[in-house]
Amino acid sequence: MGFFATALLAVFFAYAFAIASTVESFNCSGSSGTTCNGLVGYVPANATTLSNISTLFAIQNSLNSLLGANNFPLTTSPNQSVSAQQTVRILFPCICRNGTGYPVNPPVHTVVSGDTMSDIATVVFSGLVTYQQIQAFNNVKDASLIVIGQELKIPLPCSCDEVGGEKVVHYGYAVESGDTVGGIAQEFNTTEETLLALNGLGSPKDLLANVPLDVPLKACTTMVGNNSLDYPLLVANGTYIFTAGNCVMCSCYAANNWT
Repeated sequence: MGFFATALLAVFFAYAFAIASTVESFNCSGSSGTTCNGLVGYVPANATTLSNISTLFAIQNSLNSLLGANNFPLTTSPNQSVSAQQTVRILFPCICRNGTGYPVNPPVHTVVSGDTMSDIATVVFSGLVTYQQIQAFNNVKDASLIVIGQELKIPLPCSCDEVGGEKVVHYGYAVESGDTVGGIAQEFNTTEETLLALNGLGSPKDLLANVPLDVPLKACTTMVGNNSLDYPLLVANGTYIFTAGNCVMCSCYAANNWT
């Protein structure tokens, strides 16, 4: 093997190692079985509908949680269009097991012709998970050997841990090319230091595209039952609203447990 080929292999394995070192699921160090609200930001590659998104993420309780999480009126049609690259927040129940957070009801993707595990992670689920996480979660020995009709559970990232002694909602942010730690921190009202520590990053230069980032959002609790038609209403600017109940115009996100 020539020097040039050897150098290319060295670069490839170094890059693979860097990716592997950042694909751990979000830490969830509480007692096993602890539950909370998980939240991720889905960015569809192509135009779609709320109904399709609801099906993709196996959203429970009809569309109510999807509508509430995105400040859509409860009368919004399931056929409401969603533009390509429009962020849609997905709310789901999260559970801690063995130091990691997982969705209580993981979405299931059925492999179709042309699918690769990498495309499922980065395109279908917009970088909210890595193909390594899907591979490990489904006990697939070789990521390149998936077959049409195979069902793959998608381990959306989530956590129930406190940050700095405060309750937060851990927002799974799909990092895009060009993002910076400082820019993300400013957008979500946190600090670079918090993001680096929470995600095990040594420096802002370690931020990688198509790897989910754990972003802590300020949280609040409520006494409103989760079987209410308006439970929960999370709006995009960080305001938590109930049209009925105890929590009205709270400047935070719901972190109360699912029951």
